[in-house]
Amino acid sequence: MSLFKRIILGCAIGVCGNAMAETSYMFDNPENRVYFGARVAVDITTAANGGGNYSSNAGFSAGAIYNIPLYMNLYFEPGLSFFYNTFGTSKWNSFVPENSINPETGEGIEVFYQVNGSIRNFGFRVPLLIGYHFDFSEDLKISVFTGPQLNLNLYARYFVTEMYGNDKNALDHDCSLFGTEGFKHMDLQWNFGVGVTYEKYFASINGAWGISTMKSSTLMLPRNLDRSLFTISLGYNF
Repeated sequence: MSLFKRIILGCAIGVCGNAMAETSYMFDNPENRVYFGARVAVDITTAANGGGNYSSNAGFSAGAIYNIPLYMNLYFEPGLSFFYNTFGTSKWNSFVPENSINPETGEGIEVFYQVNGSIRNFGFRVPLLIGYHFDFSEDLKISVFTGPQLNLNLYARYFVTEMYGNDKNALDHDCSLFGTEGFKHMDLQWNFGVGVTYEKYFASINGAWGISTMKSSTLMLPRNLDRSLFTISLGYNF
């Protein structure tokens, strides 16, 4: 075999070897290790089944994760974060003014009015995610993940912000939603999303679908409420 052919063959073997190594690292990186990470996120909270009684609002969360390699590039990632979420609320009420009641019939004119408000809720969030990362290079990884997410609600309060069509002054009214007002101390979601890691920096987009009732229907706030989230996260891995 001529020297030129040997050089060509050696280059081809080298290229194939490098390609196979990069492909292997994409699915099974031997440098995988456990690590902690810090996360901050913007949450858009929506009601999965609230109908017209609840509207989406923004919130935030901040906390930490612990990434544990399982097999090849498969990993388990529990976390703990503090969150603050809000919902907009709207409902129609009615009352009969005393000056509209006919003394002979005892009937009056029913007046309808709209009440707008907000639910403000904070607590701790515990995601338990299973994911897989694809290592395109030493510095660039793309991951997909899914798993349950538990919300531990410490504070939930209802605030009236606006009223239309009545002569009552009920602004600045607020009350706790725990107990008889139907709010639960725990609710569960199912999380799924995609993330990008560059060097030690992390960003992700994910959704969390409410699979348990966060608040039962009551007279004050009708219809059950299930919390769903659209989240944009930023983080740093140590």
